[in-house]
Amino acid sequence: MLHCIEQDSLERRRSVYGLGSSVSVSEACFLDTISSCLKHCPTAFNVQSARLAVLFDKEHHRFWDLVWQNMSKLLTGTQIASSKARLDGFKRAYATILFFEDTKALADLKKRFPLYKKNMSVWMQQGNGMLQYMIWQTLAENEIGASLQHYNELVEADIHQVFNIPKHWKLVAQMPCGSIEKEPAPKTFLPIEDRLLVLK
Repeated sequence: MLHCIEQDSLERRRSVYGLGSSVSVSEACFLDTISSCLKHCPTAFNVQSARLAVLFDKEHHRFWDLVWQNMSKLLTGTQIASSKARLDGFKRAYATILFFEDTKALADLKKRFPLYKKNMSVWMQQGNGMLQYMIWQTLAENEIGASLQHYNELVEADIHQVFNIPKHWKLVAQMPCGSIEKEPAPKTFLPIEDRLLVLK
C-alpha cells in the first residue's frame, strides 16, 4: 500500500538565509547523516560520482571570505553593501557543504558505455541534484536550515589549492547550513493544475 509522504516534512525544506551556528546535533551525527545521504543517493550506472567537502569553523569562514574577496572586485555602488551582508549571513552559519562531481568518474563511464556518453554529463548532474535535495531535506527534518548557492565561477580557480581539493573534482554548488535564526518569508505557488498533467 502506498503511503503519502508527510507534507509537513516537505514544506519544512526551504531556502533559509537567517542562519546561525547553534545546531542541536553533534558534529559526528551531522557527518554521519551527510555520509548516509552520499552513500545511498541513486546515480546513473551506479557511478557514485558525487563528492563532498564539509567545511566547519575556520575553513567554513575561509570559504566565504574567499567568495567575498573575489566578488568584491566585480561590484560597484549599492551592490557592495548588500552582497557583503548576504555573504556574512552565510558565514554566520554552522557549516558549508561543497558539492562536486568527479570528472575522472565521468570520463571512465563514457569509455565503458560509449553508446550513452552524450547524456552522461546530464545524468551525473541529475544525480548531484538528487544528493543536494536529500541532504537539504534531511537537514530540514532535523531543524537545520540551509540554502543552495552557486558561486562556482568566483572560487573555482582557487578552491583546489586553498582547501586541498583534488583537481578532478568540479565544483557544482555550495550549501551553507545551521540553526534557523529567522524563518523564511511565505512562499507563493503556481496552480498545480497548470503544472501536473494526469492521463488515464
